[in-house]
Amino acid sequence: MIHFNYNSNKMTDVIILGVPDHLNQIGKITYQNSDLTQTIENYRHRHIVSSQLGKTSSTILYINNEPKRLITVGLGNLKTLSYASFLKVFGTLFQYLKKERVTEANVLFDTFNSKQIDKTSIAEIFGLQSRQSIYEFNNYKSNKSTPYQLELYIESSNSDEDTKNIKAGYLIGESVNIARDFSNMPPNILTPEYFASEVAHHFKSSSVSVDIKNNDTLLSEGFGLLHAVGKGSTHPPVVITLTYHGTDKNEAPIALVGKGITYDSGGYSIKSKMGMQTMKFDMCGAANVVGMIDAASKLSLPVNIVGVIVSAENMISQQAMKPDDVYTALSGETVEVLNSDAEGRLVLGDGVFYTNQFQPRLICDFATLTGAAIAALGEDKAALFSSNADEDMKHILKSAREVDEFAFELPITQTEQQLIRNTEVADLVNHTNGQGKALFAAAFVTHFSEQTPHIHFDIAGPATINKNNYKGPKGPTGSMIMTIVNWLRQSI
Repeated sequence: MIHFNYNSNKMTDVIILGVPDHLNQIGKITYQNSDLTQTIENYRHRHIVSSQLGKTSSTILYINNEPKRLITVGLGNLKTLSYASFLKVFGTLFQYLKKERVTEANVLFDTFNSKQIDKTSIAEIFGLQSRQSIYEFNNYKSNKSTPYQLELYIESSNSDEDTKNIKAGYLIGESVNIARDFSNMPPNILTPEYFASEVAHHFKSSSVSVDIKNNDTLLSEGFGLLHAVGKGSTHPPVVITLTYHGTDKNEAPIALVGKGITYDSGGYSIKSKMGMQTMKFDMCGAANVVGMIDAASKLSLPVNIVGVIVSAENMISQQAMKPDDVYTALSGETVEVLNSDAEGRLVLGDGVFYTNQFQPRLICDFATLTGAAIAALGEDKAALFSSNADEDMKHILKSAREVDEFAFELPITQTEQQLIRNTEVADLVNHTNGQGKALFAAAFVTHFSEQTPHIHFDIAGPATINKNNYKGPKGPTGSMIMTIVNWLRQSI
């Protein structure tokens, strides 16, 4: 836990500041009426501290003959210091502080500046990285390390604004970590029903209401595709509906739909032994929707949001769906299943059609859906697909660029819209043996939104990372939470 104090008279034994390539870019550096500018310049010139972007240094500094530990982080050239640069600066800083078990420090916040982005963004990134960069999941370890505690005393010439913006970033970082927590939970514990109960518990004392449809309700209401995916498991499927009203209830909501496959064996179209590992992460889309709504509620955004999580476990049993089966969707259309490992589009089909009853202005669905999206764009990029939502797509792609998330649009064409009907026994089919599988899946999912504007997010690549970086450890990332929260704030 990190606690921030602002313009306190508290003097700790540790001082933190940023060092650019040219100190004249940030002006005089002062602390407790002592001018440190020349000292820092001498340290930099002698390579005692570094101005290299994101590089941390530690040395001794005397203030009024009292020894202090000076911790610096390099800023590079302030003219090119971007949002992504500050993610690296503050990420490496907080990771260093945690590694060194620093428990309290004074931060000379005015030394963190840029010619490219404003102070509001810098303060928010500072708060964000204080949470997401040092995230740790050790819930199931018996030998846990002591929780990290840090008191920071922020010295700022604009403390009121910095206080507000650091807090906003901190809250968003918390929401990212909540999504990570859900994603990291092992599948023998995080079953669909347990997922639903934990989401309800999380939002119990918040402005978000939670409704849960159990398996009996899903059957009676006609969620045929979701039931088909989940019926092979002893843990039945659920639909979780999250409602947040931040403005007039008559205003059309933004709908966020999440794929919540708590474990994906592939069903009878079974995955390989290596392919099955990490399939607990097949619910990252749903977890990230929880994070998005959590952030919106904590920031009290004046927008209405409905979140729909379609959650199931895709397993093998005598009751499980199998290739050649035909099921009836919530929309009333029949779907031929040619591949039981193409289950995400099935649950999303019912989820998206159900979401339409809320008459949303826009539907956004998030899913770790296809390896084809990774093949097309690489592991670090989300594939976005628009159905009647070109203007919103433009703004969301811009938002992603602003917060250092990589997202690119791919098309849905008449080819895919015809291919999803390429079946002799039903209205639709869930799989194609040809190329363009990410486009096929997007066409299938967006078919169920009818004329409602809809953006499909295939986050199969960026939902997880396989090595640590300055945004946090390997594993789930909270992909697209920052993009959507940033977009929602700009849309107000």
